[in-house]
Amino acid sequence: MRYLNKVIFLNSAHIPYAEIRMDGNVHFIGTQGVGKSTLLRAILFFYNADKLHLGIPKEKQNFDAFYLPYANSYIVYEVVRENSAYSVVVSKSMGRAAFRLIDAPYRKAWFVNDRHEVSADWSEVRTRILESDARCTITPLVTSYEMFRDIIFGNNRKPDMVSYRKFAIVESSKYQNIPRTIQHVFLNSRLDADFVKDTIIQSMNEEDVSIDLTYYRSQIEAFEQEYDDVMRWLRPNKNGEIVVRKQAEQVIQRYRSLLYSQKQLEEGRAELNYAEKAAHDMLPVLEEQIQEAEEKRARLVRLVGEERGKYSAERDKLVRREGAIADDLKRIREKRLYYEKEGIEEVMRRVAGEAALLHEQDSLKQTYAELTATYRDVLQKYDLLVGKVEAAFTAFENERRKAVLARENELNVWRNELYARYREQEVHVRNMYEERQKTWNENRIRLTEEISALRQQKIRIQLTCHFEKETGDYQEQLDALKDEERQTSWQVADLKLTCDQLRQKCTDEMKESEWQFKQEAEELVRRRTALDAEIQTLTSLLDRWKGSFCEWLDAHKPGWQETIGKVADEELILYAQDLHPVLAGDSDNTLFGVRVELSGVAKELRTPARLKEELAEKEAARESYVRELAQLNGRREETLGQIKKKYNRQIREVADKQHLLEAQLQQIPARRKHLQAELTSWQRKEAEWKREQTEQVELQLAQKSQEQVRWEDEDKRLRAEKEKRLKQLAEELRKTEKAEEEVVRQETGVIHEEITRQRVEMETKKAELRRSQAKELEGSGADMSVITSYEKRMADIRQELEYIVRKRSLVSDFEKDKREYFDREPQLRNEKKINDAQLEDLENKYKLRMERLLSQQSEADKILEARRKEYVDIHKDLASLKAFRADEGLCPSESYTSEMRPTRKSCGTIIGDLKSLIISIHRELDQFKRAVNAFHGNFTAKNTFHFPETLVSDSDFYDFAANLCEFVEDNKIVEYQTRISERYTNIIQRISKETGDLTQHESEIQKTIRAINEDFVRRNFAGVIRGIELRTQASDDKLMQLLVEIKQFNEEHQFNMGALDLFSQDSRMEVNEKAVKYLYSFSRQLRDNPSRKSLVLSDTFNLQFRVKENDNDTGWTEKIANVGSDGTDILVKAMVNIMLINVFKEKASRKFGDFRIHCMMDEIGKLHPNNVKGILAFANCRNIVLVNSSPTTYNVEDYRYTYLLSKDAQSFTQVVPLLTRKQ
Repeated sequence: MRYLNKVIFLNSAHIPYAEIRMDGNVHFIGTQGVGKSTLLRAILFFYNADKLHLGIPKEKQNFDAFYLPYANSYIVYEVVRENSAYSVVVSKSMGRAAFRLIDAPYRKAWFVNDRHEVSADWSEVRTRILESDARCTITPLVTSYEMFRDIIFGNNRKPDMVSYRKFAIVESSKYQNIPRTIQHVFLNSRLDADFVKDTIIQSMNEEDVSIDLTYYRSQIEAFEQEYDDVMRWLRPNKNGEIVVRKQAEQVIQRYRSLLYSQKQLEEGRAELNYAEKAAHDMLPVLEEQIQEAEEKRARLVRLVGEERGKYSAERDKLVRREGAIADDLKRIREKRLYYEKEGIEEVMRRVAGEAALLHEQDSLKQTYAELTATYRDVLQKYDLLVGKVEAAFTAFENERRKAVLARENELNVWRNELYARYREQEVHVRNMYEERQKTWNENRIRLTEEISALRQQKIRIQLTCHFEKETGDYQEQLDALKDEERQTSWQVADLKLTCDQLRQKCTDEMKESEWQFKQEAEELVRRRTALDAEIQTLTSLLDRWKGSFCEWLDAHKPGWQETIGKVADEELILYAQDLHPVLAGDSDNTLFGVRVELSGVAKELRTPARLKEELAEKEAARESYVRELAQLNGRREETLGQIKKKYNRQIREVADKQHLLEAQLQQIPARRKHLQAELTSWQRKEAEWKREQTEQVELQLAQKSQEQVRWEDEDKRLRAEKEKRLKQLAEELRKTEKAEEEVVRQETGVIHEEITRQRVEMETKKAELRRSQAKELEGSGADMSVITSYEKRMADIRQELEYIVRKRSLVSDFEKDKREYFDREPQLRNEKKINDAQLEDLENKYKLRMERLLSQQSEADKILEARRKEYVDIHKDLASLKAFRADEGLCPSESYTSEMRPTRKSCGTIIGDLKSLIISIHRELDQFKRAVNAFHGNFTAKNTFHFPETLVSDSDFYDFAANLCEFVEDNKIVEYQTRISERYTNIIQRISKETGDLTQHESEIQKTIRAINEDFVRRNFAGVIRGIELRTQASDDKLMQLLVEIKQFNEEHQFNMGALDLFSQDSRMEVNEKAVKYLYSFSRQLRDNPSRKSLVLSDTFNLQFRVKENDNDTGWTEKIANVGSDGTDILVKAMVNIMLINVFKEKASRKFGDFRIHCMMDEIGKLHPNNVKGILAFANCRNIVLVNSSPTTYNVEDYRYTYLLSKDAQSFTQVVPLLTRKQ
């Protein structure tokens, strides 16, 4: 068992000299200020070697000033081992405490002489030590406190720590929390879960299990840049488009479009030369065609004028005749209205009765005279009167019958005249309609001929290709384009093959050159490696010289080089540091008691000086190899650069041709589309022309057919109209005749009525006369009533005759107007219809003739205008050509070419195309630059693909586009994608593995915590503490949580992680996105924690405490500052820290052997004696020794040593052993 056995103070901390035994529980008692805490801090310093964590108040002297105030101040720690002991001496060196380790138990004589003086000279002390034990080893001064802790706690795996292994009380590289735990017990520090779990972890194994974040930081620092750069080529936007690829395609497209446009510009200038020659050849032909068109047009204009004059003359004649007829019909209407207003029929009837009235008047006069005369004989008188009445009636009747007969004779004469006029009108109507039918027959024949011509024209339209020249031209261009595409495709494929062959040659030559350089480099590296091994050996030997056997021989055995040096092994003997050499006086020049003659042994002994010379030579040789390697790398880079440059130039030349042809190929679909569109357009124009022409012909046919139908209808109408007109004439004849007969009938009827009336009157008069005769015969005298009636009647007749006299002139005028106008009205109306028909016929004939002539004139005008326009356009084109060639901006001198390229386009069209093309080239160049800048703007100066940072000149842009073409065509993004995917997939897998390695101790941690909890339950001697319990919780460390998630992710997808592609767009997209998300998060976490170097096991979980003290329960918490009263608080914290130390002790003891550790508790008097007894038992059962202090003694039987501290008169602390308990 190993443990701290003694602590010796020599002129330290106001203690002149004191030895304190530490092989059991120790109790320091004494009043305040006597140095109890001072002793405890000195013991603690052995374990933690940390002057800042000894609990020294800031206002007091520091450790060096207080504990080592003098040159002869020392603190000596004696440590017991299984079969020996060693000492640790703490003294001041360079103003601060330093350590020396002596491989021997402490002896007072080393430091104190017979006069009780403590030596301040270390050499003197050293001499005394060696005098007491020549084989004793004294280590060099240890000034590093960390090194001292490594020595004591056995972190001695380093080569330079091998010689210190014998001084370890335990061997552990994870001891760091043990001294801290001990100091926590002393300082009563609050319990911190992080510290506790670190202690638990360090007790588990010696392996340094951690995740090196520095490595990942260096590996993943460019992840976002590289991944974003590559993903820009793969990630679609919300519209499903990959913007960078689209921009790259735009750059390539615009680049090739520029190349093609420049080629088009050259071809356009050649076409312009051809078009210029064609224009000059066309001018004389156009002049002749214009002259012919002008002559034809002049003849048609003359014919149109003649036709208009003829039509005007005939139309004026018919219009004048129409006006005269209209005037006559107007007068007829006016006169008829006048006579109707005068009541002409009644007037004529009354005038016609004039003769009858005169006769009746004469008869009445005679009768009246007879009635008033005196007759002798009444009978005779009345017989005479009756006879006269009868005679008057007979005369009246005869006269009226003569009038009837005369009227009937007049009717017959009128009828004959009427029939004559009818026959004349009938002949005129027949002649008029025959003339119109003759015109129709002419039009029918014309229409038939025109319809036949139109039908033939329709057939010609269907069989004729109107735009044959244009469609043929575009079809030829399409066929030529097809051949060009095939030839260009072959050329591109051939150029691609050439490029691939050149690249392969470049690759092969570079590989061969690389192999040669690699062979040379490997030889140099092999030599350098051999030198490195030799240098390492020499360096190791020189490092081991200090404290080695060789160094001892130099000091104690002069001339050893010729004896021991010739037979001792250099590494195993001469430079060994643990041989403990001692001079033996009786064995000089012997080898283990055997004398050997070594003068004949030829062996060169390498002294440290010689070793340094060899080391310098080896290092110089190594530097020369390094320089040669650097020069070789330089030559390699230069050679590879020359090879690249040579082939790049060839590849660029071929690639430029390829890109130009590809640009041409790229434009072929557009050109084909354009030509096809033009061909389709011309075909559509052809079809449209045919359609229009056919429609026009069909429309004309329809019109002609309609006109033919109209003329047929017109013929039918004319025939019907003729028949109708003849029927109308017959009907008019019949009606006129009938009307006249009716008039005559009415007139004769009136006469017959008058005769009848006269007969009735005669009979009445006869009767009246007979009655008068009778009366008169009876003697009553004459009848005056009869005489009065005769007087009245005669007065009426006179009045009627006066009316007739007044109206006779009116009747005369009517009869004259009737003869001159009314009887001619039917004839006039018939003439009006005939005149209207003649006028309509004239209009139709004129319209037809003018339509034909004007159509011919319009066609002639169009032809003339087209020829004149073509002539003017050619002159304009030639003028534009002259101006174009004079414009340096559009046609610089270097662009001149004498080549001609056949074309059907005009100069003006070509010039317009060239101007548009030049402007388009400038615009395309700007667009190309904008496209390049837009694409280039996606990447930073340190982009993954090494795209140039800035582009200035046009050549820079062209070179960039050419390289981008190669980048896209060779699909180099796949190379980057594969490389980056492999790299970062490996990172994910490594994270998963290292996280798994880190978290695999979870069960062991749980086991340890469970053991601690069970140990407390099993061995709890402090009754006031009812329970102390620990438990683990999931880590709240965000970085750790992220790595655990990555590990889980990797495990879930472990079967396809080997083929994981972070950029794939297939069904694993969700997996890829998650992987990228984790890498992004990991990168951000590393960036947010720049000072964090690693993740350790303690980061994988959180630890919580729970303390139950009487009725108090802290609940689960990660930190405990105060638990109950001061005494209880000290007790709880001490118990937890002791359990932690025990965990470490038990694990370390299984590997190294048992050892004992001390815990210091100041002012133990705060605890109840029962609790003091309990904490002592709690610690001792775990093989932990407690060193306590208090003003008075408690539980003496529980301590092995009790020391009383006091101050003497000089304020020196006296340490007096008060009680020692035997075990």
